[in-house]
Amino acid sequence: MKIDYLTLFPEMFEGVLNQSILKRARENEALT
Repeated sequence: MKIDYLTLFPEMFEGVLNQSILKRARENEALT
């Protein structure tokens, strides 16, 4: 699954993307 987002503050999403299920999806390259 590919999720694109456009923001002026990308650091706002780092906390969310580094948590639980989303973190595992990124590590397994299921989420890019």
